[in-house]
Order: sequence, then C-alpha cells, then structure tokens
Amino acid sequence: MPINTENLKINSSVKHYALYRTFERALDNCPGFKFGGPGIVALVVPAGASADDFKVCAVSLLYDGVDQDAWDHIGYACINADAKQEWIKTEFAERCGKRTRALLITETRNLPPLVAVSVDIFIDVAPIDEFDLKEACAKVLKLRISLKQAHQLLAFPSDLMFAALRANSSAADTIRRLGSISLPISEAKPIVERTLRLEELHGYGPAKEWGLQLAKDLEAWRSGKLKWSDVDRGLLLSGPPGVGKTIFARALADTCGVNFVATSVVQWQAKGHLGDLLKAMRADFASAVDKAPSILLLDELDSIGDRNTFTGEYASYSIQIVNALLEALDGSANRDGLVVVGATNYPEKIDAAIRRPGRLDRHVAIGLPSEADRLAMIGQMLGEHEVADISSLGPLTESMAGADLARMVRDAKKLARRADRSLTLADLTSLLPDLIKVDGEYRYAVAVHEVGHALVGKALNIGYFFSVDLANHINPRLELQSYGQAVFGIPRVLIRNAQRYRDEICFRLAGMAAEQVIFGYHTDGAGLGATSDLATATRLAVQMETQFGMGTGLHHLGSDAARGHIDLAAAPWLVGKVDTVLREELDRATGMLSERRALLLTLAKELDLVGFIVSDRFDEICEGVGADEETCEDDGASGTEQDVTVPKDLNQVLFPKEARR
Repeated sequence: MPINTENLKINSSVKHYALYRTFERALDNCPGFKFGGPGIVALVVPAGASADDFKVCAVSLLYDGVDQDAWDHIGYACINADAKQEWIKTEFAERCGKRTRALLITETRNLPPLVAVSVDIFIDVAPIDEFDLKEACAKVLKLRISLKQAHQLLAFPSDLMFAALRANSSAADTIRRLGSISLPISEAKPIVERTLRLEELHGYGPAKEWGLQLAKDLEAWRSGKLKWSDVDRGLLLSGPPGVGKTIFARALADTCGVNFVATSVVQWQAKGHLGDLLKAMRADFASAVDKAPSILLLDELDSIGDRNTFTGEYASYSIQIVNALLEALDGSANRDGLVVVGATNYPEKIDAAIRRPGRLDRHVAIGLPSEADRLAMIGQMLGEHEVADISSLGPLTESMAGADLARMVRDAKKLARRADRSLTLADLTSLLPDLIKVDGEYRYAVAVHEVGHALVGKALNIGYFFSVDLANHINPRLELQSYGQAVFGIPRVLIRNAQRYRDEICFRLAGMAAEQVIFGYHTDGAGLGATSDLATATRLAVQMETQFGMGTGLHHLGSDAARGHIDLAAAPWLVGKVDTVLREELDRATGMLSERRALLLTLAKELDLVGFIVSDRFDEICEGVGADEETCEDDGASGTEQDVTVPKDLNQVLFPKEARR
C-alpha cells in the first residue's frame, strides 16, 4: 500500500520510503494521533535500528502541510540506546514535554520514570519486511523485484543493501554484487522476523472479532472516551493444541499497542515451594500492572485445577494456589490498563470461580481452521516462496491446526534448501500422509448410522433439523474423527424433564439401532472416544440417576455426578439401573426404525451416493416413501406409486404417535 506522504526526501530514497511504511504501520495503533490529533507517542524502533533514521519520518508526519505558526506546539526527540538518563529527561522536556503533539523515537524502553509516565502510548515499530522493500523499489527506483529477491536483499546489512540498490541495476545484479563482498563475521546479523498483527491472522473467528473490538475500546479508553469499567478485562481462550492461542495473545498485544507478558502455572511452579510460586505469580501481575496498558497471558490455565476436584494430602496446597490466583484477578480488575487472557485446552477443568463476572468471564473458543483459512495461513507462511496451485492443499490438510501447517511448511523449505532449488508443491504434499477415501461397504454403514440419528431426532423433536452429512475422507493423522453427522439446532431454553433426557438418550443410540435393523449388528463407531454416542448416552443416564432425581431415588451424589464422571465400576448398584435405561431406549429406537425400514434404506442409499441430504430433500424423500412404503423391499426399491394425502405433521408419516412416547 503506497505511503501517505508527498515529502520529497522520503519519496526519493528507498531507505526512507521503506522506513516510512513501517512508521505508518506502527501509528495505525493510534489513528487519532496519526491523523493530526494531540498526544505524546513513543515509537520503539527495531533492535539494531537507529532512532535517527526515523527523523525524516517524524518531520514529514508532524510538519508537512502544517502552518508554521503551529510549529511551537509540535515536537519530536530521538533517543539512542546508550543515552544517559539525565540527558533523556532534558531532551524530552525541551522537545516534547510541553508540546500538545509530539513523537518520542527511542531505541530503548528503559526511560526515566518522568518520561515514561508522560507518554500516552508505547508502540513497537516492526522491521522493514519484503513487502516494504518491494514497494519502495517500485516507487522510488521504478525497479520491479520479487518478494523472494526482497527477502534475499534484507539478509544483507542494511547500509550496504540500500547503497547497492540503483535504478539502472536489476535486483539480481544487486544481489550478486552484495554476495561477492566478504563481510566480517561481526557485521552478519540474524534475520529478524516480523510478528503478525491480529488483523493478519487467519482462522480465529469470534476470537479475532473480540480482539479487534478490544483494540478499539483500549484506544477509546486512552483518549478518555470510554471508562475502564466498560472494557472487557478478562478472556478465557480455549481450543485444541496447536491452534495458536499464544500467537493470538501476542498478536492481540501488538494490535492494541500494549505491553505483553506471558506466563503460566508451570513457570510459577518452577520457582520452588508454595511461597516461591505465589511470589512469582504476584510478581508477574505486578509487572504487567506497572507496564500497563498490558495484556497478561496465563497459559495452560487448566493446570491450576478445580477446587471441587482436589483430594488427598495436596488438596490444601492446590486450593491456596487457586485462591491466590482469584485474589490476583480481583486485584487486576481494579487496576486500569490490565487485560488478562487465560489459555487452555480444557475449559471444563477451570475452577468455576475463575470464570465469574469481573474475572475471566468471557469465553471464546478457537476451533481448527477452515479450508479457506488453512490456505491463507499456508500462503502467509510461504512468504517469499512462490508455489503454484496451493489450493490443492485444502482437502489434504483437513483437521490440521496452525502449528501442524507451520511444521509442514518449515520441513518443505528444508527439503528445497537441501536440494538447492526453489520450493515446489511436491515438497509440501510429500510431507502429508494420503487421506483414506471413505467408500464401499464402510461408507454405506456410516450412512445407515447417521440416517438413524436423523430419523429418530426428527421424530422426537430433538431440535431443528438442518442436514445429515458424510465425510469423504479419513485423515490418518487423527486417532478420533467424525465420519458423518446428523446436524440439529438445539434450543437454548427448553424444559428438560425425564422424558427429554430419555429422548436424548434414544437419539444418541439411534445410530446403533439403525445398524442393527439393517445389518443385524452394530459396529464400534458408537463407542469410540469420550464424546461418542454411547459415552454421551451413558453420561446422561448417570446424571438422571445421581443428580437430577429422575431415576429410582432422589439422592444427589455431588460434583462428579454433575459432570457424569462417576465410575460405574465403583458403584455396582448403579450399573444395572443405567444399563436398564440404555437398553430401553435402544429398544425404543430399534422399534421406531424397524417400522420404517424401507425409508431408512432409501435415505441411506441417497446419503451414500450424494454425501449429504439437506432438510427439504430429507422431507421430500420421507413423503415419497411414506406413500408406498408397504411395497418397499429390503433393497430400498419402491413399488408402484400410489396417491397419498400427507398429514401436516410429517412425524405422523415417519412414526406413529405411540412409538414416539
């Protein structure tokens, strides 16, 4: 994107043009100041860069187009890393302190307290990247370079690189000349990678929306337009491993232009005994408050535990840790400028008190990235490497998290480097196991299973039916995955009595029932994993008996029962009662589906063929088969068509009222 200045010195120098792009990008964190508003903004230049290099940028932003009579109210100062504290105070006072609009360009954050408290916001300036250099060469020298060439040029010392770039010399020639120079080891510098801002991240959905709104709220708070009590001060961020919860928090801090502190319970525990742990916890909170505005990331928050589950000799120790964290969270809520983000893979293991209002009361889940997000992330990770037709990686990377994609791209780059050639699509695909196609008898069995769920779910009014779908491939990287699904929208508010719980159990067991009706047996798919059909049905039956008073007794067996975590082996009296409920509901589902076996077959065959059946098409098939079902054979072929009057309640076509209980 072209820069927003007509300053001749900037537009005639590749160096100044590229620096001004990073300068403008940093000031995007403070748009009010960027477009002429008052305030004192501190820009912290990248490591190894000189604050003096940004003088031209400061002059252009502050003075160009401004009437000379107003110059007394504008100022800037450049602070070197080795500057003395007294000199910094004097320089700041003379050039910025009494100005209504000023820039402090500094190589260090170690500033005198008097200066630090006078600054409205500290913003880190990112290093010049490939896009900055490419744009600068095009605008200043009319020289076209690729992102790969820009990446190669940035690997050289900046003073030599800018000196070597000329309008009458190609990028390739410039790289060749720079490469022919033997540099002292001391001049060689590692490449500094630019951290991504929240706006540039893909695959974060509602979490990204929340973060961008927080950035706006923090800016409004800084400018006195919003009270701190109106800002979201706590967030619980959850998601499977590798989705980038820490990356999100760091990018959030960059976008908000605030200090970032990352810590975890594990880091606190590494300090020593309980007293040391609590001291480290309080120190991290104090540090974040002292440098506010700050975002404090508490990673792996579930490791702190839930007080309701603590037992044995270490219960007191663990309770003290949770209580100390609650105290720290309550304290941070009363200190302006501190936002706390907790990250976890298991939100259900977080102590309920941590999620109460005023603490981490907002919960945002990050899921696995969609195909579009995965492709955008891969393109971003490839950077200067140009690979054709990466769209083919969409299906192949199904169920991969951001960390998995990063490892794939990193390893592919390594393959290309070893072969001393450009990166190819084959390098990327070679690192992925082939997806296993779901077809044949297995696909048909899954179709029967999912149609069973759909039919019984609709009959029992489990929720609004959207569709029934099949997966086309199995990802061998994943131990557990969904091969198909019947999608229902469940009302948030409904009466959950004993019959409702039994209906949900019946619905969960309907896949098993459908397999038994068609094949005479059921497969293991209903019982794989803690969220499987059979596991969920068992949990519901346990809760009915031990928590809700919907079984043979009214006893309540505590928090474990509330989570459905009672060990049936340790409660033999409960096994028979739970098993009775499960068998009754399995029999009910089997009976319901047996009555409409031909309909089950017809729907399963279409699902097997097409891969999905949406609600309208599902109803259409049900109406058609309902007209001549008595003549349907086991193979699902319909007999002669007959005229039929379809009742208003389609469930009356699917199942008689007495079967639906």
